Amino acid sequence: MASSLPFHAACFFDLTGGTRRRAFSPYTPKAMLFFSRTYGVPIVTDPADLAAFDTVFFSLHCFRDFYRVAEMAHWKRAGQQWVAGGNAAATPVGVAWIMDYVWVGDCRDSFPAILRGERDLPGMVHTAKGLHPVTYVDEDLAPGLLSDAEMEVSKGCPRRCLFCIHPWRHRYQEQPEADVVRFIAQAKGRGLGLISNSSNDVSYYAAIDDTLARFGKTDMTVSNSVHGLTPVFVERRKREVFLGVEGMSAVLRQIVNKPISQEVLREKIALCLGHGKQIRTVYQFNLPGETMDDFDELRADVAAMRSQFSAGSWAIPFIPNQPSAHTPFQWLVPTYRLEMFDAIQAFRTSLFGSRKTGIAIYCPAPLGVARWFAQVIAEWIPVTPAVARAVKRLPARGTVPEMVDALAAQGVTLPPAFLHRQQDTVFPWSHVQTAGDDADKWARFTRMQDRIRRKAA
Repeated sequence: MASSLPFHAACFFDLTGGTRRRAFSPYTPKAMLFFSRTYGVPIVTDPADLAAFDTVFFSLHCFRDFYRVAEMAHWKRAGQQWVAGGNAAATPVGVAWIMDYVWVGDCRDSFPAILRGERDLPGMVHTAKGLHPVTYVDEDLAPGLLSDAEMEVSKGCPRRCLFCIHPWRHRYQEQPEADVVRFIAQAKGRGLGLISNSSNDVSYYAAIDDTLARFGKTDMTVSNSVHGLTPVFVERRKREVFLGVEGMSAVLRQIVNKPISQEVLREKIALCLGHGKQIRTVYQFNLPGETMDDFDELRADVAAMRSQFSAGSWAIPFIPNQPSAHTPFQWLVPTYRLEMFDAIQAFRTSLFGSRKTGIAIYCPAPLGVARWFAQVIAEWIPVTPAVARAVKRLPARGTVPEMVDALAAQGVTLPPAFLHRQQDTVFPWSHVQTAGDDADKWARFTRMQDRIRRKAA
């Protein structure tokens, strides 16, 4: 129901230019849809329509959105306020040059005040004052629904993977089990979004799975830890089984604090394929300590499954690692291993036509170095129109130092710390304190370096 709050003319701008999709998608700005529906704030997709509004809200989903903002910056009229929120705003330097305010963290509780025009709030960066210290707002997990078919079941992550922002940004929380059961029973549709970082980390998910089966409904948003897969869960699963494996080898997974042995990984993939399920295993490359031996282990895992099963569907996407702010990985100098990219492309080609001989294995092309580098620098410098133009002229292929030099040749310089990081480095996001900050993060980073050295030896 729309609110009657006395706000001046405000809108959301949809940077994707898409429609107001209601179904779950990892690319849909859910906060924008929720607040638009709750408070009657219109969503605008044509920048020419922005002139009619005094306040424009942006829900920044990813670093690509920083470049979309740069491309439309000339549409900002005098006297108009632009306010940014969203996950990527935990590192606001990329958009602070054009936004009047940046909200850092959750804002479900605070949005009515923001909509009324209040700006002196915890979590609000007033960019005219510079990037002053601010604490990431980590609200309690809110009751209620994101939509008629979606409910946030948990927030954060109980694990401590060294590369992932989730455990370092939020404390882990779960909805009361009874509320989730009630939602499943009352929801009209059969496909539901029970949103969590990893379903089987939710302490009562096995009971929820029983409830879904009893009502003939399906959780459409399952992401699972490898260890948590059970025969009952796999047998019931009607949608794709999504597994974040991350490291190509057991040793790499140990290094990044996501320990999954080769034996367990093969056992769980075999469990899925043996039930004829569609699976997706996500791997990262550019992880610290990585060598071609690690990729050889992955190829051996694939060969073992192909020799054991003659049917099924298996997607194997590769994501180039990007050192994440507020995590122990923030001290890693960004690296893009071109030789690994080439090996992945050759592996991808070798799988063409796999359906004809057994398991249908699909390996999408990984993100190339130029687009990856654009994402990395969005945490470090203001993404102005000039920077966006320079990024478009980057070479399609090159090492990270070569990319840095290519930017410098166009008058865009990165701070020295980008390639030289120490324990006392002041990062562009150092003014933001997150709920999951851990005084031991540097110690975790140094222990990781010790594991890398042992692997190399």
